[in-house]
Amino acid sequence: MAQDHDQIMAAYTEIFDGLDHLGPGDPDDTRDVLEIIRSCLRSAPRVADFGCGVGASTLVLAKALPAAHLLALDSHAPFISRLQSRVTGQGMGDRINAVVGDMAEPPAMDGIHGEFDLIWSESAIYAMGRNSAFRLWRPLLRTNGWLVFSDIIWQREPDRRSTEADAFWGNEYPEITTADAIVAELATAGLRALDPVSASRKAWSNYYEPLRNRLSLLGKRHDRSQALIGVMAELEKEMAIYDQYGDEVDLVFFLATL
Repeated sequence: MAQDHDQIMAAYTEIFDGLDHLGPGDPDDTRDVLEIIRSCLRSAPRVADFGCGVGASTLVLAKALPAAHLLALDSHAPFISRLQSRVTGQGMGDRINAVVGDMAEPPAMDGIHGEFDLIWSESAIYAMGRNSAFRLWRPLLRTNGWLVFSDIIWQREPDRRSTEADAFWGNEYPEITTADAIVAELATAGLRALDPVSASRKAWSNYYEPLRNRLSLLGKRHDRSQALIGVMAELEKEMAIYDQYGDEVDLVFFLATL
C-alpha cells in the first residue's frame, strides 16, 4: 500500500511539475478576500497557510501583508521544495517558513505553537475534512483570530443536480454540501462566519487550462507508469464533468473568527 501511495504521489509530482495552481485559485481572489479582514489583523500578524502546495496563495499573502510572518505547510516534499526556491528567489526567506508537515499536527513557528492571527487554506481543507480542521485549527487561533478557507460547494438543491455531477462529486468529495450548511458547521464549531464569498470563474481556468495542456503533453509519452495513467484519467474525468456541469458547483471562501 505504501508503495502504491508513493507511486501515486510521484505521478502527481510529475503532472504538476512547473504548474502554479494545484487547485482552483486566483491571486485577485486571494487579495480581495484578505482585504475584507485586513483591518481586523495586527500590524505584524502571524499567518499560517495550510495545504499551501507550491505557494500560490502564500506569496500573495506575504506581499499583501509585508510585516507578516508566515508558516507555509504542505505534506508533499517536492511542492515545499519548489516553494522554498521561490521564497529564496523573491527574498522572503526571513518571513516565510515553508515546511513539510501535517495540517492535522502543524509545527511551531518561531518556537510558538499556534497563536495565529490568520489561518488560511485554499482548496485544501477537503484533504482532512472540515469538522476535523475546525476542531484542530480553532485552538491555534489567537483571540479574535481568523480562519479563511475556500471549498467547493453545491449551487443547486439535490432535485436540480445532474445525475453525472451528483455521482462524480459525491464519490470524489463526500463532504461536499451547500454554503449555508458550512456556515452552520462553523457555528457549531464555535466560529462566527461572515457572508461567504464566491471565487471568480478565473480561479477554475487558472487550474484547469494549464493542467489540460500538461495532460495533453504527457499523453504523448509512451513510458507512463500505471499510476500516472490512472491519475491522469481521474483528472481528465474531473475536467470533463466541470466542462459540462460546472454551473452546479462553486468555489467559495468562508471567513470566520472566534
